[in-house]
Amino acid sequence: MRITLIGLFILFCSGAAHAQGPWPQERPDDREQSVRNEDGGRAYIVLPTSTTLVGLVKPGATTVSDLQQYSIFLGPGWADPSLRASETKLSKLLSSIRDHAQMDEITQAGITNLFGPTFSFEKLDIAGDRNISDLEIQRTLADILKGGGPPNSDALYVVYLDPSLRSTLGPLVADKHYSAYHNFFYADGVKVHYAVLPYQSDSKAAYQTALRTLIVAALHEDNAAH
Repeated sequence: MRITLIGLFILFCSGAAHAQGPWPQERPDDREQSVRNEDGGRAYIVLPTSTTLVGLVKPGATTVSDLQQYSIFLGPGWADPSLRASETKLSKLLSSIRDHAQMDEITQAGITNLFGPTFSFEKLDIAGDRNISDLEIQRTLADILKGGGPPNSDALYVVYLDPSLRSTLGPLVADKHYSAYHNFFYADGVKVHYAVLPYQSDSKAAYQTALRTLIVAALHEDNAAH
């Protein structure tokens, strides 16, 4: 009897050790891919996955604690009431999370403030029904920032395109080669980190793509300390 109990104890400990094994971490090259934009600068395509957030980083492996989202809704299509209705959720990606597994993943990763300040802005006065390059996105953001004070180096500027603007990134085109990307440029000596989200008609898919892009961009090696 005693030998049996010892054997069961050993099996229990073995199972517990297995359950507490390595955190299922997603490697950086599984979540983004480096590419070149129109002037040869580097940008990062956010790679899709079957799980939006699980395994992005080990618990406590990042110091990104206060992630600020500044949203730019770009294009005349956002004046449509049916599109505008989705802006609230898209402009508050972290506080709109309802999946407890995703919420746990984010907080364990070190992003603890899901209700930090956000900023949202519509820019409707731009021609639609055409391609829009990464360099034009940068110029547009720079113009917006000129009229709104100095850039916030702690923020991620999330650019949502309306259905009439077709994103291009060097020789790559949205929907065919990527669903989202992030990049950097400098304005007034400040590093501006931004992400571009081409329009998706499926509102649930659009939210999940945007949420994954926000977190992947925040965890990028230039932003997060590992």
